[in-house]
Amino acid sequence: MNILILGEEGFVGKSLKSSLIDEGHHVVKGVSKQTGTNLLSYESTLEALQENSPDVVVNCAAHVGSVHYGMERPATIFHENMMMVLNIFKAVSNFDPSTKMINLISNCVYPADAQIQKESDLWQGSPHFSALPYASTRRMILVMADSYNSENKIESKNLILPGIFGPGNHTDIERVHALDGMIIRMLQAQRDNIDDFEIWGTGKPIREWCYIDDLVKVIKMSLDLDFSIEPVNLANSKGYSILETAEITKKVIGYSGNLKLNTKFEDGAAIKILDDSKFRGIFGEFNFTDFSEAVGKTAQYHKNLL
Repeated sequence: MNILILGEEGFVGKSLKSSLIDEGHHVVKGVSKQTGTNLLSYESTLEALQENSPDVVVNCAAHVGSVHYGMERPATIFHENMMMVLNIFKAVSNFDPSTKMINLISNCVYPADAQIQKESDLWQGSPHFSALPYASTRRMILVMADSYNSENKIESKNLILPGIFGPGNHTDIERVHALDGMIIRMLQAQRDNIDDFEIWGTGKPIREWCYIDDLVKVIKMSLDLDFSIEPVNLANSKGYSILETAEITKKVIGYSGNLKLNTKFEDGAAIKILDDSKFRGIFGEFNFTDFSEAVGKTAQYHKNLL
């Protein structure tokens, strides 16, 4: 099986490519902006497919960052992500419609007021305003998956993800995923003997987290499992408030300072917990990495870089 990873230099793409190559079961290739493929260009996207002849395309590419990063660049976030998705689907259909796709979609696509995020409720309201530009482009992945399946018979698997964290993530606080950003900032506070650690927002929003190794395992399992183009939550159905997450991180890394709330920062959606019913039906009793253990491994990775 020839696998092409779009966004191979990103957090998820790099981790997935490394794991697949280590296993030696597949011919794995990757493209990214850093290696000369511009997914904002249809011609460049089609050329990448023609040069690599994949059986499966795993789309890990996105222009994304923290809540605050996205709110400062809404037009850029919307335009660039929309262009990439349009080009990828069109290029696959013109290259070879039998090429299968795996799309990774943030759970920000769900309605802002959803208590438990269930696939059947995805269109029952608008995403939170703070993530609307990016979330809209992720929703369009689902629209295009359905449209290209109807017209061109392209088969795709569409995984909706919780907050991803772990070794290999960005170290830029503005671009890094939320939990990694908290871990990095707390490690810096510990290193610099800062007495107070600032939590951005009220600390009340509840988030579900997924360790990078677990995501990679699910993607690899998806290569061999047969399920439809309908969205599937990658779900553990367990969430932690931002304050709880900070308290766990503090305990794991041994930070002795105080946790302080800065309510000038936007919270984002109140609750992001994914329903796991569909996921369990497809992936069975998937064993997720213990949260504290995963935070510890992530903290050690970032500590080595500070």
